Order: sequence, then C-alpha cells, then structure tokens
Amino acid sequence: MTFLSEDPWGIVGGLGLLAVGFLVALKLTGQGKYLVRASVCLGIAGVVLLVEWLWVTDNERIERVVYELRDAVAASNVEAVLEHLTKDVQFMQGEAAISGEGTRELIRSQLGRARFDFVRVSNLETKHGVQTRRGTALFQVFAKGSLDTSVATMNVGTANSSWSLGFEETSPGVWKVNRISALSGLRGLGLSPAGFGRFPRGGGGFGR
Repeated sequence: MTFLSEDPWGIVGGLGLLAVGFLVALKLTGQGKYLVRASVCLGIAGVVLLVEWLWVTDNERIERVVYELRDAVAASNVEAVLEHLTKDVQFMQGEAAISGEGTRELIRSQLGRARFDFVRVSNLETKHGVQTRRGTALFQVFAKGSLDTSVATMNVGTANSSWSLGFEETSPGVWKVNRISALSGLRGLGLSPAGFGRFPRGGGGFGR
C-alpha cells in the first residue's frame, strides 16, 4: 500500500485522464452516465490524495529527520542536531569510531565553529525494517561554508560528500539517529577516536 502513501501520482493522473475521457464522451453524446463516471473518477482521485496526505510512512519520517538535520546544520544549530541523536550514537569514518558523548563533543566542536552559505542533500534513499524498527538513510551532500578560528574566519570552499545514517525508532513514530557514517568526500577531516582533528576541507556535512 506504500504506492498510495508515498507515490500516488500515477493513480491520480490515470484517474484524471479517465475523467477527462468521460467528459469528452459526455460532450459528444450528451449522455448523463458519462458525467456520473467522471465524477466517480475524480472522487476516487480525491480520496487517494487524502490518504497520501494523512498517511505518513516510516520512510517519510526518516526523510523528515534528514532534512531537519540539514536545516539545523545549515544554521549551525548544535542543539537542534543533538536532539535527533540517540544517547549511544556512533560516528564512523573508515576504521575510526566515536561513540556517545564523544560524538556529541565532535559535533559541538566542529559545527559550533562552522558557518554555511548553503547545504544541500541529493539522491536520498531510505529504508526501514518493520520488525527490527531500524532504518537507514543514504545521501550525498553539496555544501559551502567557512570556519571560525582563533585567528580569522577561513573560507573552506565547497565540497561533495556521501553519508549513511542509521536510525532506530525510540518511541512510536519517533526516529532518531544512532549511527553517522562519513562514506566519502571528507579527505583531510582527520577525525579519530583519539582526536577530533581538522574541519573538513569544503565544509562537508548534512545537507539537502
């Protein structure tokens, strides 16, 4: 049934075309039955759109979290980012991994000094397990920004990066990030469990 809640436009478009066909037949023949059939098609199309509007799927909830993270990162709003993370959230890049408060401190130290001109997400793909109540999001980021240092504000240019987020449903309908994986495009970031290193060249991060 996800075709109704996530992508109903094929059905709605088909019903609309069918209704137009019945209206043309009404004009040509003058038979009232075609008006009834056109009205039925339009009524069903309206119901399908209502279902899509009311029925929010778990994939849509995960997508919403990704875009809310994008908004928070673009605004350098650290606390808004942290609200979307589980207590044991893990950051991963290659062989390096930081968990829990270490991940939060990494976000505070890096995002708190960053200023973005824009942050965009593309190629977003989400999925979730009905039984496990776990999910993932894969996406690419294009971002441009600058970094505040103790000496001056440094323009770090633009960069493309790829990310994977792990999700878990912490309460009914509420999905939070339990894993942040930097997949590519962050050369020079220098993050490791032992030290947070340098800001990514090009200002990579969450985005849309």
